[in-house]
Amino acid sequence: MAESCARQVAGLRRRGIRVEVIAFTDSEARFAIRSEARDNGWDHHLSRSARPGPAGQQAWALAAERARKTPFQGVVGFVAGWGGFLAVTYAAWLGIPSLVLVRGNDFDQAWFDPAAGFRTREALARADRIGAVAPDMGRRIQALFPGKDVRFIPNGVDPDVWEPFPADLQTRDDIRTRLANGSKKIFGLFGELKYKKGVPFWLSALRDTGRMDQAALLVVGRRLDEELEQILDDPALAPISLRLPFVPRDQLAGLYAACDYVALPSFFEGLPNVLLEAMASGVAPLTSDAGAMAELVRDGETGFLFPAHDRRAAAEATLKALTQPEEDRRAMGARAREWVRTRFSPEREIETLLEALDLGRGG
Repeated sequence: MAESCARQVAGLRRRGIRVEVIAFTDSEARFAIRSEARDNGWDHHLSRSARPGPAGQQAWALAAERARKTPFQGVVGFVAGWGGFLAVTYAAWLGIPSLVLVRGNDFDQAWFDPAAGFRTREALARADRIGAVAPDMGRRIQALFPGKDVRFIPNGVDPDVWEPFPADLQTRDDIRTRLANGSKKIFGLFGELKYKKGVPFWLSALRDTGRMDQAALLVVGRRLDEELEQILDDPALAPISLRLPFVPRDQLAGLYAACDYVALPSFFEGLPNVLLEAMASGVAPLTSDAGAMAELVRDGETGFLFPAHDRRAAAEATLKALTQPEEDRRAMGARAREWVRTRFSPEREIETLLEALDLGRGG
């Protein structure tokens, strides 16, 4: 999520738009503010260790001070929870428009949380405009707030960034030798593999194919819950796997390249960066139709798609991946790469954001 925000901020600044970012960090200093000058803006880091009330007041004092020096044209809240709640509050006090960008968990989960959901509801109710990362999410928000200006603002990815270097190719070959040795299909599982990602569910579907011995897993990321760890440790429940903790972004290209497919069997989702990055790397995805993933994946053309929560359909899609000829797999990966290049480019992401901000193409 922070990655998506940083990408959008950088894209706006490249267009000559002044952006001032207020971000909450894990600093131990409760009320310290660290400000860094950037091209076309500033980044302000505040500690999140303070209680919400004092932290919100501190952020408001900073926003008001900066607005007095150079007036803002609008306030953007990245996610509809805490960030969106602060954005609509500060925009109202400054007398300027607000835009709240809804990403996934802030709507799919927080909406139903009695303790935290009020921030999401308040942010969406008060926002002048709402940007949704998935079309279906936008439709559901529109149904709850008729008359609201809700826009589809997709994530973007540059395929050229994911072109592997020689070191990445060496990483790819090392992992493929270790895991597959030419006899298995490698499925990548990337990111924070929490409940909503549906990994235990998909592993059940993989067992249903009767061909688990033809698969291997490359698990890259953090927050594996205890249930998933136990499943991955049991050879009767999961195929052979290589598990890596959090990996720096500049090392991901070689890991994507090592995969035959990237699996995202999520129960609910926004528009995951992992999906865009994998497709940009020329790796065909195996995904549920949750969130915006159905917008990216054309079943049998740019990947394999199945209805979320449907174990039988997930098994059928997985079997297709396991039995797909190598030539067809490579062609599918190439189509996936071209699909994100033309439909989900960084330029499109920033253009839709500029339109939502009423800033036009030139800033």
